[in-house]
Amino acid sequence: MKVRFTYTAKPRKFEYKPRYYDPEKEAREQRRDELLGARPSQGGDYVPGEIIRSRMGARREALHQRRKGKGKTIILVVAILALTAAAAWIILID
Repeated sequence: MKVRFTYTAKPRKFEYKPRYYDPEKEAREQRRDELLGARPSQGGDYVPGEIIRSRMGARREALHQRRKGKGKTIILVVAILALTAAAAWIILID
């Protein structure tokens, strides 16, 4: 019986089992996607990060619109409170 004080694990072997690849099917799918606009063509004007930047810009614009709407809401609430206070003042004074 062997006694080991240190154990070093042996590296695992990488086993890659390729799947079936059909270049004609890939070409058909790519062409269909390009025609339907599902994804940009590989040879087109690709700009790295364009999709992420456009999504960030849309979020920024939506946040700006929400904040802009909140300011109008606050002004409307203050105006209604002022009109209610003025009406109450007139009714209570008379």
